[in-house]
Amino acid sequence: MKLEVKNAQNGNSTLVEVEGSTKLQEILDSAVEFWAMTNDAYLLKAGRRLLSASKTVEESGLSDGDIIELLPDPEGG
Repeated sequence: MKLEVKNAQNGNSTLVEVEGSTKLQEILDSAVEFWAMTNDAYLLKAGRRLLSASKTVEESGLSDGDIIELLPDPEGG
């Protein structure tokens, strides 16, 4: 399935192809590396709900075409 990952800091987005078993931490790590982000702590959000990086795509209830926002964690890491 394909998900859109949106960088909330600059508005850019990218499509990622993932399996249901992919951990959200993998998506987070890839996005931080892709955009060469320097902050240490980020959150993932789908709509109004925060996503747990320790869960899989399937466990998070995400489906093809969903948008995940990547934003800095205001509480830090």
